[in-house]
Amino acid sequence: MNELYGFVLILTIAILGGLIALLGDRLGMRMGKRKLSLFGLRPKYTSMVITVITGLTISGLTLVLMAVVSEDVRTALFHMKQIRRELTVLKAEYQETMEKLGEVLAEQKKTEELLAATEASYREAAATLEQARKELDENKKELAYNQKRLNALEEVIQVLEETKVSLEVEKERLHKEVQVLAAEASTLRDNLETTKTGRLIFLSGDILAARVVEGGRDPEEIITGVFYPMLTEGNKIALERGARLRGKEEYSLKVKNDLSALAKEIAALEGPAVLRLVVDHNTVLFEPVYTSFQVFPDECIFRQGEIIAEDRIEPDLEEEEILDRILRLLLVVRKKALEKGMISEGQYIGEVVSLQEAPELIKKIREGEQRVTVQMVAVEDVWRTRGPLKVEIKLEEENPHVAGDYGR
Repeated sequence: MNELYGFVLILTIAILGGLIALLGDRLGMRMGKRKLSLFGLRPKYTSMVITVITGLTISGLTLVLMAVVSEDVRTALFHMKQIRRELTVLKAEYQETMEKLGEVLAEQKKTEELLAATEASYREAAATLEQARKELDENKKELAYNQKRLNALEEVIQVLEETKVSLEVEKERLHKEVQVLAAEASTLRDNLETTKTGRLIFLSGDILAARVVEGGRDPEEIITGVFYPMLTEGNKIALERGARLRGKEEYSLKVKNDLSALAKEIAALEGPAVLRLVVDHNTVLFEPVYTSFQVFPDECIFRQGEIIAEDRIEPDLEEEEILDRILRLLLVVRKKALEKGMISEGQYIGEVVSLQEAPELIKKIREGEQRVTVQMVAVEDVWRTRGPLKVEIKLEEENPHVAGDYGR
């Protein structure tokens, strides 16, 4: 469309220019033939002036026509300086824009390089993370396996610990039996004349039966509900040992107490008491057992924190010797509890202390540089009618030059 418009404009200007030139030539020829003059000039110069005026008219008409028809021509004719100034400003802005574009492109290049490096780092981190996850899964599996093995080992250790404790308890029991047998042997030596007629089966002070009896009950009820069952129990033990009452093969006991008076004494008590059936004299095989009832009203026999027994032990002793000394302390504790009238079954008053602590205590004693005092301390207040007796083992370091004292 713009090309057609330009072609029509050029054609129009050419036709108008030709017509003006033709008119000017005709006018010049007529004035020349008639010898006319303008402004007093000669005809020759008048013809030249008309030719110049014709050319100027053609040029002016061309410019006017183009200016009227084309806005671009008007702009070029009347605003050229302004356009040049604006063009200069635009060139400067263009140059500045190109410089900024260069900076932006350089920054973009750096950003792209940084992005590439970041992507590479990300890929590397992702690979590392994946590897770490695989290792974590493997470690979890290994940990689960090791945990199973640990649980199995703990079960084995628990079984071994229980076995160890059982063995230590059995060892203590056997040691106690040895002590009892040693005491029996000593008594046998002291009573040689008595043992010539038969084997000794009971020692003076042996407990045949013991139980807690409540005061305030009816005396007859005490006789039938307490005395008779205890006598039956003691008689059974005596018969099993070989004691006999002449003329009564199914009975072996002789009781020196007045059961009615003793029942009234117990009935008069305000609280519970420990009642024991005790052997009065050493007894040999096939002889009757002389017994009596002993009453111990309830009271606190050991206070919490009270040292019941203690022994000073050197650190250079063998483990078996140290354990033997600790077991002897336990026997002292039991002996004192029995002497104070604590409830018992036969000669036994229940577990005094857990022997699971013994290996650790022996280790501490042997690792020390000084003699220590091993103390059996009451864990809580101990009453005659309440068992079992509980003590804790404490170690106290002391000056090795102080003289020893066993079983205080």
